[in-house]
Amino acid sequence: MIYWILIIALLVDERTVYSDLQILPREQLGLIELRAMYVGLLTAIALFSSLAALYRELRLAGVLFALISNLALAAARGYGMFGETHASALMTELLFAELIAALLALVAFFCMILPARELRTNLRIGK
Repeated sequence: MIYWILIIALLVDERTVYSDLQILPREQLGLIELRAMYVGLLTAIALFSSLAALYRELRLAGVLFALISNLALAAARGYGMFGETHASALMTELLFAELIAALLALVAFFCMILPARELRTNLRIGK
């Protein structure tokens, strides 16, 4: 749902969103590239995630994609923030959101691959 909201925000008022992220292109080609990467890629991710939520056959792939993509985003953002010291309040919030999403995807992954009885035993839930 978050990706769909971002896509709508970009379609409605992309210049404000890009301005808030402090990424304004100098040329029209830069704006086209931002649209391709943000709107195009976010749409593909949102569509695949929606399909993975709807179809059992895609759920494991969807969870693995969420885990890998959020870890990669957090790693790249963390490098920019800490390695190149370009941090801001928004970047910190996005980093935490990506780390939490990765953690939730990891929990979902283990819930999917472990049988329910083994999961309860490992977590010491119930009898």
